[in-house]
Amino acid sequence: MKRTLSVVTRTAPLVVSTALLVAACGSGGGAQSVAEQPAAPQNQAPSTDAAPAVPAGGPAAADTKTSAGTAAAAPAAPAAPAAPAAKPAKVAAVAPAKSAAKAVQAESSAADKAANQKVYDQKNGATDVGVSKDEIKLGSVTMHGMALGNVIAEPVVRGNFAALSAVNDRGGVLGRRLSITDCDDGPGEVSRAKACIKKLVGQDHIFSMVTAIDWATASLHDDLKQYHLPYVGTWAYSQTEWQDPYMFPTHMSMIHEAMAGAHWAANVVKPKTYGMICLTSPEMQLACAQVQRIMDASGAKLVKKADISISETSMSTEVLAMRAANPEHIIHYVINPATMSKFMIEAAQQGYYPPKGISGNHLALEVLGSIFGKWPTGRYWTNTTYKMWGPEFMATMSKYARGNRGTNHHIVQAGYVAINVFAEAAKVVGPNLTRDRLVAALGNGTVWTADASLDQRFSYAAAERTGDNWSHDMGQGREFMYRYDSTNTVSSPDGTPTGYSPDPGQFVIYTWK
Repeated sequence: MKRTLSVVTRTAPLVVSTALLVAACGSGGGAQSVAEQPAAPQNQAPSTDAAPAVPAGGPAAADTKTSAGTAAAAPAAPAAPAAPAAKPAKVAAVAPAKSAAKAVQAESSAADKAANQKVYDQKNGATDVGVSKDEIKLGSVTMHGMALGNVIAEPVVRGNFAALSAVNDRGGVLGRRLSITDCDDGPGEVSRAKACIKKLVGQDHIFSMVTAIDWATASLHDDLKQYHLPYVGTWAYSQTEWQDPYMFPTHMSMIHEAMAGAHWAANVVKPKTYGMICLTSPEMQLACAQVQRIMDASGAKLVKKADISISETSMSTEVLAMRAANPEHIIHYVINPATMSKFMIEAAQQGYYPPKGISGNHLALEVLGSIFGKWPTGRYWTNTTYKMWGPEFMATMSKYARGNRGTNHHIVQAGYVAINVFAEAAKVVGPNLTRDRLVAALGNGTVWTADASLDQRFSYAAAERTGDNWSHDMGQGREFMYRYDSTNTVSSPDGTPTGYSPDPGQFVIYTWK
């Protein structure tokens, strides 16, 4: 029974200090080549030849009721959607695994099943690169060298392993066990990330990529196209990840997060003046542009915008600038937890905080209390793709990834969902598992549903990928707002959040209202 996690190509130190003092004094990653300018995804979609049919009743993931959804490629972020309400053609209803299996069988003709089984038999189960009769090889590229990498990046790798171990203990994918090889690209350098992909494909012979945290994700489109390599569960740092036909994000795009967060601020906080802290990367600048569009339309006035590089060593200057501008509320879209940790520490040292608090994305972290401290409690908010934390998710982490205790976060949730999405889609494809058939199954219009406690759904239909008519009932249109209330942010044993509470003003937030 193979359940080992292969960790290879470690070209940077694995552990980054978690001490806030170190972070505040310059653990922002140092000089590095970060993927700040995303390459445009190719419009050529993968082959859909012999794509498996998926029933209207849809597949549901074995024990977690997790499923997945349509691929298309197209332009970048929308400007101002009116009231999106796209209805997907196919909805994968959450149902017990046996019911889903019967539905799949009912939709597949005897001839189709016989043909797929014949290919499987002829090849003795080795139907594609990285697939054998008893194994499916997956890979990931992780920036272990990022600031706070041991509490941000490494929990994702352990969480992926936990999710696949749970799948394997349920019998794997039609008898095939899952394994993962993780490759370290240091602080998220593009050249090292591309070298990792080349190694994972050429040397480790992986079948598909799965969730990881990496600044270079947006620069891998050509590599995925070259190898017809699926990437299930990208973290959607770049809008282009939602447009690439080989990528299947299990996280709302950063630009959409900014829209949802800005609408919440306009609806609930209602500041007359506001400030922004924005990463200098093009993606975060686009996100902040959406914040400004929505806030300005609400009548709020932008009084200070601080643009921050990924390797910023101190935020004291920005704290002073915000003190001088005196905004009622500050909104941040910097994605890097170390940056806002530095801001909070230095704001506390200066005795400064905006009267109506601070809000922003990507800080749904069990470890947040230990690095933010008491200063922001009761007056900081973060929006996140999934509800915190969920009994099934936390039970899986507790059983298979005990090292994640106190360090789980929303991208670990995204990886957990992605592994289950992959497993269910591979089951739908059947024994003749190939990359192109998997991509076709993921991209056929199905809505893939996380378990009820996480309360999120994704589709990869064209309406979700492009334009301004995405559904406000799924992961590109709706998410959740939590208030930071206590320095004890480690999950309760039953999977309910501690230290975070659903915002009483508006918990479910939307990209369009």
